[in-house]
Amino acid sequence: MFLGAFSFFMVKLIGIYFQKVGEAMRVRLLAVTDIHGVIATMESDDISWGSREDKALFKEITTSSGVVVMGRKTFESIGKKLPNRFNVVLTKKTIEYFENLDYKPDLILSCSSREAVETLNKMGYNDICVIGGQSVFTQFLNEGIVTDIHLTIEPVILPGNFYLFSNEITRKFDLILQNIRKLNDVGTINIHYIIKY
Repeated sequence: MFLGAFSFFMVKLIGIYFQKVGEAMRVRLLAVTDIHGVIATMESDDISWGSREDKALFKEITTSSGVVVMGRKTFESIGKKLPNRFNVVLTKKTIEYFENLDYKPDLILSCSSREAVETLNKMGYNDICVIGGQSVFTQFLNEGIVTDIHLTIEPVILPGNFYLFSNEITRKFDLILQNIRKLNDVGTINIHYIIKY
């Protein structure tokens, strides 16, 4: 009985600690999709179908944040380290895997999204942009640490089944609209939500 109550107390205490870390941090999810939520036509999609205006907004937001967090496949599909940003890759691959690449991330982490946020917080970062892919987006959302979603919708319908989130979303998330911006004359829009916890 005592151990059970103690375990419950420790879980609650750890939850409160991580919740405080999440409140101190701004964790923004940035994505571009077609009109039905596809973020890529294949695993190595370089998002060439995205608009120039979305790419400019992406650069503006991520550069002001200073930190981009992504999965290994997203890092490889970009094909370079994003300049003027601290590039973090979440992966199960070993550091040796990245030795064969001509470009290297600033930090490689093999941990949960929550642990990644905690690590970056300890390094002095308080604004993080999560930039993909689907698995990383889903992990961060399910951990309850995403504060903002910046979603650009391009006026196109793409083939493929790489959607923004996997079907492993664990609960309902309520969003509060902050802003809608029309980015160009062809109808690209950017929607900024905050998540209500």
